[in-house]
Amino acid sequence: MAITYEGNTATLESVIYEDEVVSFRDFLQEKAPDEIHLNMSGCEDIHLAVIQLMMAYQKNYSFTYEYGEKVKLFQRVLEGFDVSENYCN
Repeated sequence: MAITYEGNTATLESVIYEDEVVSFRDFLQEKAPDEIHLNMSGCEDIHLAVIQLMMAYQKNYSFTYEYGEKVKLFQRVLEGFDVSENYCN
């Protein structure tokens, strides 16, 4: 698995494919409403469904992010997400 879990931290490594969605969703549901730390320093790419879960969780709860040295597209998406512009609730 490319995502490992320890406490309230999820570490994403390499490429995160759609087969990680269910386990990641379960992790977020189990930890809600706690703050989650995402270590993505070793991550190359993340499937959009996993990013959507991050954004949905961030709408109601809190994340801290740890990125690698090189800025990736998923980092730009997550940093540009403004929860005040999301009218899902």
